Amino acid sequence: MRITSRYFLALFIAGACSLHAVGQTHIIDSLKNALKNSTKDTVSVFILNQLGLQFFSYDTVKSFEYLQNAFRMAKKLNWDRAYADYYQVKGYLKQYSSEHDLAHIYFDSAISHFEKAAKIAPSKKDRDDIKLAIATCETQKADILLKKGRGAEAIELYVAALEAWKSSDQPNKVEAIGTYYSRISTTYYELAQYEKALEYDKLSLAAYLSTNNEEAIVWAFLNVSDDFNRLKLTDSGLLYLRKAEPVVKRLNNHRINASYYGKLGHISTLKNEWRTAIGYFEKKIEETKFYQGTFGIISSQRTIGICYRRLGEYAQARKYLLLALPGAIAGKYADEAMQIMQELVIVEEKTNHIAEAHDYLKKVVALRDSVNLENSRKAVAEIENKYQAAEKSKTILKLEKDKEIQQLSLKQKSVYNYFLLTLIAALLIAAFLAYRNIRQRSILVKKETELQKQQIRELEKDKQLVAVDSMLKGQEDERSRLAKDLHDGLGGLLSGVKFSLGNIKENLIMTPDNMHVFDRSLDMIDTSIKELRRVAHNMMPEMLTKFGLDEALKEYCSTINTNMLLTVKYQSVGMDSRIEKPVEIIVYRIVQELLNNTMKHASATEVFVQLIRDQNRLSIVVEDNGKGFDMARVTENKGAGWMNIRSRVDYLKGQLDIHSEPGKGTLVNIEINLL
Repeated sequence: MRITSRYFLALFIAGACSLHAVGQTHIIDSLKNALKNSTKDTVSVFILNQLGLQFFSYDTVKSFEYLQNAFRMAKKLNWDRAYADYYQVKGYLKQYSSEHDLAHIYFDSAISHFEKAAKIAPSKKDRDDIKLAIATCETQKADILLKKGRGAEAIELYVAALEAWKSSDQPNKVEAIGTYYSRISTTYYELAQYEKALEYDKLSLAAYLSTNNEEAIVWAFLNVSDDFNRLKLTDSGLLYLRKAEPVVKRLNNHRINASYYGKLGHISTLKNEWRTAIGYFEKKIEETKFYQGTFGIISSQRTIGICYRRLGEYAQARKYLLLALPGAIAGKYADEAMQIMQELVIVEEKTNHIAEAHDYLKKVVALRDSVNLENSRKAVAEIENKYQAAEKSKTILKLEKDKEIQQLSLKQKSVYNYFLLTLIAALLIAAFLAYRNIRQRSILVKKETELQKQQIRELEKDKQLVAVDSMLKGQEDERSRLAKDLHDGLGGLLSGVKFSLGNIKENLIMTPDNMHVFDRSLDMIDTSIKELRRVAHNMMPEMLTKFGLDEALKEYCSTINTNMLLTVKYQSVGMDSRIEKPVEIIVYRIVQELLNNTMKHASATEVFVQLIRDQNRLSIVVEDNGKGFDMARVTENKGAGWMNIRSRVDYLKGQLDIHSEPGKGTLVNIEINLL
């Protein structure tokens, strides 16, 4: 939450003083009039770029048209500065659209053209303007690196841009320097280097104090206070808040007020002054409502709940935590939701609501698993984005090469035409004379090529099967080992602890209340042993290894029915004799994954599971009465569950068919050849 306020300062200053030395801020009408009255293409290209930038937020079609016109004019002029301005604007727009890798490429292209333009700049002022434009591009690249968690690299670019501004004579130089100090401080803050963050925040504050920008000054005071709090120097943090207080009251800005009260509340929590902290966070909530800062309200409600829990007022703690939880879930603030539910676990335990505490604990675990899965998906998406950005970069470079080739071809067009006509005539004569011989050879070469391709495909397929076989065998071996370790090791240890506690109980004299706590502890150990055995059983079911697939699936479906998660009807035909153990394990995992998907996503009440073995053919059917889904999503689905199912079916050389419609449930049919 404190990171958000630090970013707000940077955004505020960026809005107050543009860091682009050549671009000017105009409203769209003024830009259009300027374009109509422009008599020079060198001016028009810049106006077109700015119009593209202005239109982007609400009319992307017009934005694209203006930018394309700017690019065509830049090509016509063959002017590096015009190219640079175009690529810089494109970088802004891609960054705004969160296409960070592509934005990075456009900024690099802009810098390359700016550097070429600087070499032939006619005056010192032009060179200085270009130098600041390059600094701005480097700043945007640093912002992208910061979003990717590469703070150390971002700091290098910020420092380089800062030095460019220090050597400039722009009228907004001091505020720009203050902004860069703040950006560097924020980066160190995210890297948990709070002493460095404090050093640069003090420099930022000193720069702003020499201006009349009171909003920037008060934000700088708040940031310095934040740094001191992180260093556990709360008295110094409070001192800077008191220095900011007169400006806060004079401005009466709701966003600043909310941050101010939040930091006072944070200091109170560090001093264990829980009631004082509650008062400050209630004020923060009232201020946050004015600008609809949903996350700020949720975070404050959670903190108030913690304060009441610390005071032992569990009813009030539960009230505020339950106020915060729906908003955290609806806003998809996963970390905040997990913290709130963890607090609810403590509150419910303290009030002897063990079932409710256990329910919240399960939700925390489920949400954490979901977050981990989402992070994995984001990592895969990041790799794909980098690939796409690299391909688009190649396209950009190719377009520039095409431009050079086109200019050269125009100069030699007449010579090439004559040469090509002569060459085509000669080739036609040679092709006619050699046609019969080449045709026969081409047929033979084609057959040989197809044979080689077929052999390569077979070798690649064999290689993939060996890799998948090794992976699945390794997974099951590891599951078996972990299950045995959990059951024999940790399970035996917990049973020993229970036995020891039981013996101690007989030899102790305890009050009724202590006896109740002791018995409850024994019950919790029992629950842990049962849960441990359930986890070990799921990892490698004993029924599967001893009695085979049919009995293992019967037991698994019976367990789901017993837990009343949903009703599972299991039917098998021709499963009297066992199949190969590796196939049994894979089929069991497929059915297990399908049932897990149904329980998590389908909102079903009944599931029908059927296994039919007809000699060497095994048919698996899993059908539910859930909410179903659009079949178009199946090919787009990158979830780990479906990917595991598909890979296992492919490994068994089976056929997977899925039938589903929204509101009409889902039917999955798998056919496997056991030969």
